[in-house]
Amino acid sequence: MKKILIALCLLLSLTACSQGSEEPKGEVKEFSAEYEMVGTTSAGLPKNDTFIFEGETTDGIITKLNFDIIRNKGTDEEYSKKDLYGYEMNVSDAVVKKDGDKFVLEKLGMNGYTNELGQYMITAKCDDLTTDTTFKDLVITNYTGEELDMETSLEVYQYLYNELGTDAALSEDTPVSDFLSLYGLYEDGEFKEGENRVSFEGINGGRSYGEQIDAIVDYILANNMTLEDVYEMFRTENQQSTPIEDRDLITGATISFVGDFQRMVYLAINGELFEGVTNTSETDEGTQVEVVTQGYGGEIETHVVFDDDGKIVSISVRDSQETPDVGGALTADGSDFLTALVEGQGEADAVSGATVTSNALIKAVELAKEYMAQ
Repeated sequence: MKKILIALCLLLSLTACSQGSEEPKGEVKEFSAEYEMVGTTSAGLPKNDTFIFEGETTDGIITKLNFDIIRNKGTDEEYSKKDLYGYEMNVSDAVVKKDGDKFVLEKLGMNGYTNELGQYMITAKCDDLTTDTTFKDLVITNYTGEELDMETSLEVYQYLYNELGTDAALSEDTPVSDFLSLYGLYEDGEFKEGENRVSFEGINGGRSYGEQIDAIVDYILANNMTLEDVYEMFRTENQQSTPIEDRDLITGATISFVGDFQRMVYLAINGELFEGVTNTSETDEGTQVEVVTQGYGGEIETHVVFDDDGKIVSISVRDSQETPDVGGALTADGSDFLTALVEGQGEADAVSGATVTSNALIKAVELAKEYMAQ
């Protein structure tokens, strides 16, 4: 009996030790990157976007991740583009005011994207808002003040109407009060004075900019991605050259992964961005110098060929993700800009509207010339 008790105590002790011990944890490493993109807004105003990408990996797999984009970091005008009021993508604002005995719909705004309109900013108004007011009673204009036709207006506001959870199509006779209930500005049969913003589902499920960033983070964590995996995803998927309706890699994110996304992760991996000569080879034309510089859409690989006298005889771009018809027009084979670079032996003026791309190409030629002069 005594032996049985001793054996039982030993077994209980071993069980307790086993339950109290934790599974051995893998190798945990922290990573952090802060990348600042400086430029101008579409209105020509100065801006800076600071990309924050930080977290932890366990055995190389990202297990914790904070991804944010801060506009005007370090100033009184600092805000996060993840905030619902931080960046106008797939968001709608409503403003209802009381004027004497009547209500006025000062704004029922829509900011989003359609294939027909591209990026849009639209506002609907009504000077006398009643429970009988329907969609056809609204005056709907774009950001230039031009009035929209009813067919286009119905198409755009259908995205917002879907937020009511109905499969019905929006019509001219849809009560405006239905929309305002989304904002808490119409309750129990009465209009409420105030203003509010809501997000809505756009093409491919993309909602507000912040919700799309969160969808990217969820995708990275759910798919056990490494930093290298994320870099490759940002380099090849959801590019600006891909039509927005086809950017469906990540459910809920139609954001185009331009170069700033890539540079952010590259910094997290390597600690600094790379620009320079990557390879040289001999061709029928002469010595070909391959150079990587940072363009708008990410890395640009430029091939600069020199003859035996050190004169540039050709410049071509092998790989880039620059925006079609903007930076992409500069990197295309035989473009006027590449021709000007050859004729000027690397000297050319930056192109307005594509300054990042043109400066990246100019810098590539400078780096190639410096290498050949060594």
